[in-house]
Amino acid sequence: MDLGLKGKNAAITGSSQGIGFAIATALAKEGCNVALSARGRERLDSAVAELSAHGVKAVGVVADLATEDGCREFVDGAVGQLGGIDILVNNVGGMIPGTLESLDAEQWARVLNVNLMAAVYTTKYALPHLKKARNARVLNVSGVTGKQLLPGALTTTIPNAGIIGFSKVMAGDLGAANITVNNICPGFTNTESWGPRAEAMAKVRGTTADQVRQGIANQTLLGRWAEPHEIGDVAAFLVSERNSYMTGTTVEVCGGFNRYI
Repeated sequence: MDLGLKGKNAAITGSSQGIGFAIATALAKEGCNVALSARGRERLDSAVAELSAHGVKAVGVVADLATEDGCREFVDGAVGQLGGIDILVNNVGGMIPGTLESLDAEQWARVLNVNLMAAVYTTKYALPHLKKARNARVLNVSGVTGKQLLPGALTTTIPNAGIIGFSKVMAGDLGAANITVNNICPGFTNTESWGPRAEAMAKVRGTTADQVRQGIANQTLLGRWAEPHEIGDVAAFLVSERNSYMTGTTVEVCGGFNRYI
């Protein structure tokens, strides 16, 4: 299926690895030019080179998306190097495992700025450019902890729930401009970041990382973790021309982890 993405320009936050890179890869395979972001240059340059091999324009912008200035710098860099943007994917995020008693103010500030406010600020600065595009798309990336209780995931539950609400509000605000805003809710995915994350969660729970990973797999209907490309493929559809009448929606790609009706 031709998704109608060829020649479009997409800016993806937190995209030098993991789910962000998988989304960028899915878009590049469809002929979409991509602007990637990361805090480190070396990993970013490697990701840009890999995506350029798909015959599209791929650029990298070093930015700290934990700050409003960093979000603006990423948008300005993406627009400047690509010549405009049609698609924004707010993906950057991370987890700091802990409890209400153990988490301090600095940790809370970091996780809320990266996981929630980065999406708010990046969208804010991208909107003037998206409004110039035809059939612009915004896709926010949250996670299952925004909808399903997961002990030890306090620092993602709160911002993920916020992203879901933010997506709905922005969909209402931007519908008249023919800009769709959706949210993708990935399940537990085999990415590099889950190595130390599983270790940290195991420490909170008093168990082992392998037990944490297997316990999560057992809670899905498919009995396994997702592969990154499985998230990227769904994301590509959500920001494509083929998705013309879905907005304000959270799409769960979680292998059946969320079991409510």
